[in-house]
Amino acid sequence: MKRRKFIKTTGSYSLLLSSTGALTSFKNPMFSDETQIQEQAFAAFDRFKEVWDFKDFWKRGNTFDACLTFMDAVQQQWPEHKKVKKMQREVKEMLAKNLTFFHSYNPGELWADDFGWWGLMALNARKHLLKLGEKDLADTYLKLSTDLCWEYKKKTAYDHSNAGIPVVHGCRNGDANGQSRGVKNTVTNVLLFLLSSRIYRLTLAENISDNEKYLDMAYRQWKWFDDWFSSYEFEYLKNTSPSGALVQERPMAFFEGSNYQEKIHPPWAPGWVWTGDQGMLVAALVDMLAIRKPLANFIAKKNLDPNFKPAQFENKIRTLIKMLGNGIQTAFVAEVDGIVREAPCLSSFGPQHGNDYIAGRGILLRYVGTDEIKKLLGVNLTPAITKTVTALWNTRNKANNQFSPEFTSAENDSAYVKQFEKLWGLADDVHTWDLKKMKEQNRLGVCQAIGLDTIGAAIRAI
Repeated sequence: MKRRKFIKTTGSYSLLLSSTGALTSFKNPMFSDETQIQEQAFAAFDRFKEVWDFKDFWKRGNTFDACLTFMDAVQQQWPEHKKVKKMQREVKEMLAKNLTFFHSYNPGELWADDFGWWGLMALNARKHLLKLGEKDLADTYLKLSTDLCWEYKKKTAYDHSNAGIPVVHGCRNGDANGQSRGVKNTVTNVLLFLLSSRIYRLTLAENISDNEKYLDMAYRQWKWFDDWFSSYEFEYLKNTSPSGALVQERPMAFFEGSNYQEKIHPPWAPGWVWTGDQGMLVAALVDMLAIRKPLANFIAKKNLDPNFKPAQFENKIRTLIKMLGNGIQTAFVAEVDGIVREAPCLSSFGPQHGNDYIAGRGILLRYVGTDEIKKLLGVNLTPAITKTVTALWNTRNKANNQFSPEFTSAENDSAYVKQFEKLWGLADDVHTWDLKKMKEQNRLGVCQAIGLDTIGAAIRAI
């Protein structure tokens, strides 16, 4: 393993960014007639049907969210295709089974972030079911998202005290039974942030009342991130260049009295950054931009911040989105082959939690591949998305169209490690995922879901 000294970078994320390149239309010549990407989409889904029904709570929620986002792209692109209509009905039956699976678990034994994954999936499940006219099942999934998942995170995991030093509040990733308080890492906080903003946007679209609590929590989580990002000395938002940045796996502040020094749950190493966090954070920020007017009215009504200025808030959000977009492109897209990779951090690839963090690339593409987010990123990720689809497809098991954990060459991986190390300041010489502790069915399901996320993003680029 190779480690280098952590390189110090500074800079204010509130500065105005110059354009990093307008998003342009890109059509992959490989998919010029749509036939090939359509065939790949159908084949990938047919394999997913064979491997999706496994027992792992958070992975089940996340992989099915990948399926639903993929199905949304497929249905928008080919709404009248007989195969697509059949796939929609099959997904509906799978969603019915997922409810039984969800209620088979004792919530006290689950972690806070688990409910974030299921809450987001449930919102997409509602969207899918309403298209089919399945309102009762759609309403059940909405209640699962709001009354179970969101309420759980708010009551059990959110830190309602003012004891946080140097930043108050935030969300812990502990279990409901209290055996572990958990750490306030990025994933559990961005999940509560995004779940709150997504529920609020749904309530606006569907004219659902009693929704200010979701706006309030979205704002609270925004403030938590904003306070950390404004504390430049801790580099929670770490610059990759003057116009790019990435959020680290968790905020750390090493000084006497700080309660942000937890190095376990899971084991932490300096410089750890995960692709999945970037995608969800960008999505939450795009949500905040979309709801900026009702947010401004809410802040004024509750007198939450007398110094709040809507124009400054909007500029800050837009700047952050572009910085993250630039960071994603320069840090996760390999210069050698243009394929999206996971940051080379042993904490992600290693034997303890590799089976969790392997899903990150799919989660990233699930969000940055959507039209609403793409037009705000300031970079064009479509070439990287389509090259990643090609790599996934060319390395699949041709007998059953199963995607693999690794789909790039060792030589190019080594070049990417050097690229990342030069940009970020440190890297691990790690190329393959340690999945020896992962059950085979779980591995197959998660890897296939990464493929669905990537193909879905490619379909949206047609």
